[in-house]
Amino acid sequence: MSIVTRPSALWLCVALAPVASSADAVQPAWIDTLKVSAGALTAEDDGPPFWMLANQQGRVSNDSGSGIYTRLVVLKNAEAAEGFDWRYGIDVTARTSGSPDLRWTDGYAGLAYKKFTLTAGYQAETIGLGDPVLTLGSEVYSRNAPTIPKVALATDGYLRLTDWLAYKAHLAHGWMGNDAYVKNAYLHQKYLYLRFGGKDPDKGVKFHAGLHHLAVWGGEGNPNGLADFVDVFFGNSGGDNATSSDQRNALGDHRGTVEFALELKGHSRDWLLYAQTMFEDGSGTRFWYPGDYLLGASLIHKDPGSWMARINVEYLDTRSTGNSPSGPDDYLNNSEYGGWVYEGFAIGHPFIRFTEGTNGDFEPQNRVRGINVSVQMAFSKLINPLVRVAWIEDRGSFTNPLPADEQASVLAFDLTNTSGIGQGWSVTQQISLDSAESMDPNLAVRVAVTKRIK
Repeated sequence: MSIVTRPSALWLCVALAPVASSADAVQPAWIDTLKVSAGALTAEDDGPPFWMLANQQGRVSNDSGSGIYTRLVVLKNAEAAEGFDWRYGIDVTARTSGSPDLRWTDGYAGLAYKKFTLTAGYQAETIGLGDPVLTLGSEVYSRNAPTIPKVALATDGYLRLTDWLAYKAHLAHGWMGNDAYVKNAYLHQKYLYLRFGGKDPDKGVKFHAGLHHLAVWGGEGNPNGLADFVDVFFGNSGGDNATSSDQRNALGDHRGTVEFALELKGHSRDWLLYAQTMFEDGSGTRFWYPGDYLLGASLIHKDPGSWMARINVEYLDTRSTGNSPSGPDDYLNNSEYGGWVYEGFAIGHPFIRFTEGTNGDFEPQNRVRGINVSVQMAFSKLINPLVRVAWIEDRGSFTNPLPADEQASVLAFDLTNTSGIGQGWSVTQQISLDSAESMDPNLAVRVAVTKRIK
């Protein structure tokens, strides 16, 4: 992650001004998307409310209030249906509040061959079987934290094996950086999803099932060789060079989700129903046994004249401790690798917040339940509101549960509207509010202007 001085952030604002003014110029073929933005955020000094901060890939500072920012997005997609092509992405935000001042959401380059891609760098991604537009993310992996740098080999969407079966897969090796609890630890990530259903993407019934597995391993003082990678890949216990804990259990800090989804596609609307359960050891993969889970449902209107474009409802519950026969799972926490965070932001679901300890570790408040509802509407080019509401109940952690009289519930509200004003210009207005009995209302407002050049 790059860190620059505050004047550098302001210089980026100045540098982007002529880019927006040259919108009528012919853009080169190696640019498929080019957008520049500038905005201002005003919030309490303690930090912005839930919806202003959640799933922003760390672009919004979690330790400061008001500020201004500029953002540049430049992308080239691969067109490799018949052979090789290259791709890249740049998405960088300069901020005048918080630290660091320069945040890379995307900074990657890659190659594509037919339906396979090889990518290196920072690439933001939405993984899982939830609503691709409105979900808050899976239990263990969302877009909440800054982008983790990786090298990844993946399919470009689903690849069809037969007329009724398709798959998509992903394998990545990442770096957790010097700020991790164990410095220079590695990230292992892989997933496999299967889709059962007909060829027509716009009608019929489709069933999805998949497994998403992540592990933090290696780092200073820990095994990090090729043989150790094989143990991490298969979830095996460590060898003689591992800690006693990793010799008894799997090498590294493992977690993931088992996921299912059902798509019902019609002429004028689609339904998406999905469920997932979290695991941190073998007991958690028994999805047929009641445990901690995320449930979701979406209704998508395909009629362009409908004012109700999309609605999504999700429910998260992590209070059952995994129903592990060996004792409760202390979710998103590990005695050797610390909390499941990257640069101080939760990597998993935004409902599960973390508190920083005196030794630099982050402790999860992992006994939570909550519901979030999002409604995307479309009335005109000027009025396209996205309304989001969340209710979050915090019961502490499994190691330090909160007494009944200290358990807190927060109601979070957000209204975001993007108004198109012609020639690629748009203005985004956002207002967010958190309310709870134990705190004063936390209100924040954001306004941004965006120019889409290509």
